[in-house]
Amino acid sequence: MNNLIKQRIVNYFNGQLSPEEEVGLLAWLKESEANRNYFFQIKENLDPEKMEHPLLKSSYSGLINKLLIGHPFKSVSPGRVKKIRLSFARVAAMLLVAIFTGFAAAHIFIGKSSESIPVTWFSTYVPRGEKSQLLLPDGSKVWLNAESVLSYPGNFMENNRQVKLEGEAYFEVAKQEGSDFTVETRDYEVRVTGTRFNVMAYPDFHRTEAILIEGKIEIRKGRQIIDVEPGQTLIFKEDQFLLEKTDAVKAANWKDGIFDFDKITFEELVKRLERWYDVDMEIINPGLNKISYSGVFKNEETIDEVLTTLQVAIPFHYTRDGFRKFRIEINESE
Repeated sequence: MNNLIKQRIVNYFNGQLSPEEEVGLLAWLKESEANRNYFFQIKENLDPEKMEHPLLKSSYSGLINKLLIGHPFKSVSPGRVKKIRLSFARVAAMLLVAIFTGFAAAHIFIGKSSESIPVTWFSTYVPRGEKSQLLLPDGSKVWLNAESVLSYPGNFMENNRQVKLEGEAYFEVAKQEGSDFTVETRDYEVRVTGTRFNVMAYPDFHRTEAILIEGKIEIRKGRQIIDVEPGQTLIFKEDQFLLEKTDAVKAANWKDGIFDFDKITFEELVKRLERWYDVDMEIINPGLNKISYSGVFKNEETIDEVLTTLQVAIPFHYTRDGFRKFRIEINESE
C-alpha cells in the first residue's frame, strides 16, 4: 500500500495524476495525521532537478490549498453560549508564480447552525517558502508571510471581528460601522476601525511590531492604550514599548515579493531567508549574528544569488550541506 501511495505522491508532483486520482489522494490525506506526515516526508525527499513537473513548489501549494490544513480548535466564552450561525464562503487566493515562492490559496470552510455549541475557531497556516492572500468574511484582505498562522472565530460576522496572529501579516481592513477589527498577538492587541497596517509577531524574533500605513489603530496591553499614527512603528520588546518613525510602505513590501531591510541583524536576516526559501542555515560563528545589514532584493533571485550578494557586504562564505541545508562561516581572511 505504501509503495502505491508513494508512487501516487511522486506522480502528483510530476503532473501525472488524473483528476480522479488527485481526488483520491486528497481524500487519503484527510484521513489521518499519519497520512499527512507520510506525504510531507515523501515531499521533503524529492529533488526538483529530477522532477518532470517544472513547478514542484506550486504543485505542493495547490494540494495544500485543498487540504484542511487549518485544524479548528474550540474555546468556550464565559456564560451561556448563544446560537451561532456559521456561514463562510470558500475563498480562492492568488497564486504568484515565482522561482522560489508562490501565493498559497487560503480556504475558509463551511459550518452549520447548531444549538448551544462552543465557538469554533478556524486557522489558516502558510508553510515555509510560501506567502498567501486571503479574504475574510467581512471583505477585509490579509496577506500572510511564510510560516504564519491566522485564526478567526466562527461568529466573526456577529460583531466579533477578532483574529489571532502568529507570524507576519499585512491587513487591509474593511470599514464596518459600529464594529472594530481586532488583531490579537502574544504581546498585545491591535484595535482597528478601517485601515492598512502590518503586524510582525514571530516568536523567535523576540519582539512584536505594528506598522501603520493608513488610517488609525490603537495598541492595547492590559490597561495601557497607545495610539499609532501613519508612518509609525510600535515595537514591544523586553516588556517595553518603543514608538518609532519608519517608512511604513517599505516595511510591507514583502507581500509584493520585495525584501527591503533596514539595519537588521544577520541572525534575523538568516531566519527570514529560511522562511522565504524553505531552507535551513547553520551559522558556525556566533560573531556573525550581531552584524547589521541593510539592503533590498526581489523574489526573482535564488537563494544562492542572495547569499552571493550578501557576501559583498558581510564577510562570510557558505557551503551546501544537503539539498536545503547551508553552513555559513566567517571568512578568516577578512
